[in-house]
Amino acid sequence: MNSWLFKRFVFLLFAFQCLRATPLVEQFKRAGYVEICEETHGPTQFDSLYACFDELIEFLQSNPVWAQKLYIAKERFIRSKDRKYYSTDVFGFYDESERVERGQISFYYSTHFHEFICSHYPEFSQVPELISFFEACLGIQKTYGNLFNTAAAELRLESIFSPIDGHPPILVKVIKYYPSYIATTPHYDGTAFSLFLDSTDNQLLLLSPYKSSFTVDDFYSPPREFTREHDQSSVLLIPGAHLTEFSIYPTPHIVLQSGKIRYATIAFAMRPNYTPQKIKLTPLPSFKR
Repeated sequence: MNSWLFKRFVFLLFAFQCLRATPLVEQFKRAGYVEICEETHGPTQFDSLYACFDELIEFLQSNPVWAQKLYIAKERFIRSKDRKYYSTDVFGFYDESERVERGQISFYYSTHFHEFICSHYPEFSQVPELISFFEACLGIQKTYGNLFNTAAAELRLESIFSPIDGHPPILVKVIKYYPSYIATTPHYDGTAFSLFLDSTDNQLLLLSPYKSSFTVDDFYSPPREFTREHDQSSVLLIPGAHLTEFSIYPTPHIVLQSGKIRYATIAFAMRPNYTPQKIKLTPLPSFKR
């Protein structure tokens, strides 16, 4: 067994043991999340991803023609059948760095979007900044499908994915926060599961288990057993809003401002061909002072 496969085996075995120690549904109800040791990717690989992201941002901001071409490709992709597999219209590059309080730039990557770009817009092969970023995202995404499958199996919800390629549809979101970013209100993710993969400042993520009512004081920074400071890392798994029909409610969360540039990466497990149910979730408090 080569070293990558061994690390992958250890990671999934540890993840499975974590999920089995206490029933996953109970961990979600009590804490809102479960922490899992990350044995596959370390801070160095995510730092490399962020370096690629910075290069892509600089290229697209300096070349609006290519930015517009990427936007057109995204619009064409969300009219394709592959979009339905993800049950969302959110893909590609979003530059909100100049918007009041938003102060961030993000990219939503998926393998189908990657393949669509390569097959329908071969001219993007001339843009090494985009290709390098896509390859970095692919290297990270392909390791987490089994973890989402394990979580679904632990909850006895294997049928929610019915994946066509052995894994659920996954979106990887890479975010760059600017000093102008301001946190206002927590939110629920429109996903089956969300996996917080990395952050250059974990303490800024606050969450709370689902409740019948919330105050600002209900939100806290989850303690981490494994941290970047010790050249280790862990991932946090939370439920999204697409499991409510099974009485599994989403974990609200918010990322606070830091007044400096920072980065984060999240993987979203989506439900294929899913139409969200109309359900009233608990209103969330404002953090705006």
